[in-house]
Amino acid sequence: ARRNGNKVGQVKLLLMGGAVRDSLLEGSTKTYTLDGQDFEVSVDYVDADSAKLTVNGEGTRDMQDGDTDKLSDGTVVGISEILYQAYAGGVHQATFFLGAQKLELKDTNSNTSAYSNELKVDDETIDGASVDIQGSDDGATFKIDKIVINMTADDDYYVPAGGKLSENSELDEADLLFTRGWDIEYRGLSDPGKEDINIRASGSDDYELVFTDGKGNQVELPLANAVSDSVLRFGDTNDDLIVNENNSITKDDYFVVTDVSDSDGERQSFALRYRGADKITADSPVIQFYDLGSRETIERTLSAPSSQTTYEGIGPDGLTIVSELAQIKLGGGTFRVYNTSSSASSDFSITVSLDGDSTIGENTNPGINTKAGASILIQNATAGSANVTVQIDTPNSEDYDDLSPTAVNYTITAASGEVRLAKGQNSALTYRVPDEDSDNSYTYTTYGAHVRLYSPTGSPQEVYIDYPLEQRLPQIFITGQGVSFSETAASTTGAVTVQRISVGATKLASEVSNINGVSSILVGGPCANDAARVVMGSPEDCTAGFTPGVGLVQMYNVGGGNVAMLVAGYSAGDTRNAAAVVANYQDYGLTGSKMEVKKVNNQLTVATSTQ
Repeated sequence: ARRNGNKVGQVKLLLMGGAVRDSLLEGSTKTYTLDGQDFEVSVDYVDADSAKLTVNGEGTRDMQDGDTDKLSDGTVVGISEILYQAYAGGVHQATFFLGAQKLELKDTNSNTSAYSNELKVDDETIDGASVDIQGSDDGATFKIDKIVINMTADDDYYVPAGGKLSENSELDEADLLFTRGWDIEYRGLSDPGKEDINIRASGSDDYELVFTDGKGNQVELPLANAVSDSVLRFGDTNDDLIVNENNSITKDDYFVVTDVSDSDGERQSFALRYRGADKITADSPVIQFYDLGSRETIERTLSAPSSQTTYEGIGPDGLTIVSELAQIKLGGGTFRVYNTSSSASSDFSITVSLDGDSTIGENTNPGINTKAGASILIQNATAGSANVTVQIDTPNSEDYDDLSPTAVNYTITAASGEVRLAKGQNSALTYRVPDEDSDNSYTYTTYGAHVRLYSPTGSPQEVYIDYPLEQRLPQIFITGQGVSFSETAASTTGAVTVQRISVGATKLASEVSNINGVSSILVGGPCANDAARVVMGSPEDCTAGFTPGVGLVQMYNVGGGNVAMLVAGYSAGDTRNAAAVVANYQDYGLTGSKMEVKKVNNQLTVATSTQ
């Protein structure tokens, strides 16, 4: 360490390291092994400020403390300390490094945080590695508070999955990785699991939308049909897809209900088809809907209206008297059903509160939320075309890292009686086309959704999206020398990332013949876990008792002295939060028979109530 006594605030540090370090007296010789090769080192002479060595018969230059020299085979030798006693019988000794590396850190103005000099390795200045030594200098002593090395690459360097920055052949100055004792390693993208969102052709004149509904079922929803040369409509060849609440729904039409009282990205959507109704005067009249996800028929009893309401904008005359006749309850939402033509006839027209509120007649398009939280909006763009915006990234800022996700959108049109699809005008994503596969182009969103646009010649284009169950992130590590990675078993089950809870034995629900005959910890609610459904008394609505944003830890007496602990939540994230509390029970004051877990300002909080 050297300070410039004539100029306050200037300092230079010389750091030296190597594979072999030793001290020898003048005239001594010793053999060392480095990387399987023997090196015979002799100290030829030592004076007050320098020393000279001979290595395997090759002499070095006269080196001062902190100097290095490179041998003909590339081996670097350096002097780190000289001990010279200038009297008869005094010690003449040199401390040296074999296979040395020398770093020079210099700052000509330590009173500021600016970078005044670049790093030197051996005798080479490393472009892009700047040095800032911060401290104080009273003219006699320099005190160092902080050393900062700022390493900035001069170019973009490609690192493949499983690769390291140091392995890139275009990295001309490997010493940009200060000390070379560390590296940047990329292990590919995380794999939190995924769901499929597709827009695919059904023949040449129809598109269908594939997504996962609120109960985790795959839905194949008729999306668009080419009626004629350039005329397009929502739905299939015979029946319409109704996306706005102020449109009447006739028998066999399709529609999607989404309870908008939940946060966007956490809502549950269900695709239904109206299958007809008895006239209101029939004995025990019912109305029927087909659930495209569960593939089950939903039947509801028709109730004679107690009052009537006039709404503008519904029905062919734009002014219709309607009555609430039934309710559809799905995923915690209530969707009211009204007639828009006379209920005195069977299979009358209806309208449904698609957004789950208590009013109808609004020009409301609640859109679709997939099970994993993607938001899909189907809209008319212009006459004869449909605009499908797939917001492939949850709009909830708590669900992504730092970059606000970019929407993926497409425009669907009809041409020559066939459906066609193109990227939307406001798409900010860059698609890449492989050299060997011109029919496909690919892109990623910042949320980690992987998109494939299939564009075969002469046929309808299609879109295939792998949407992650939670944000898919690049796995980048700063690694030290000797660090290695090992693969572990997948840590996801369905839509829930496993939070490890220490227990004696683990089984799937299907592996326990009588869940009430054992004491157990049940992870996941009745919608996903059959054992939880049994313990909770097989509720008709599997979401009953669960609230968005709240995880539950609840005890049940199941008979015979056995108990069950339910660890569950309304969403996968809520279940994960509850599991984290149980896994770290020692950090929480868990008492009572029921605990509610919430995440507030990124911290888990527990409220306890006794039942």
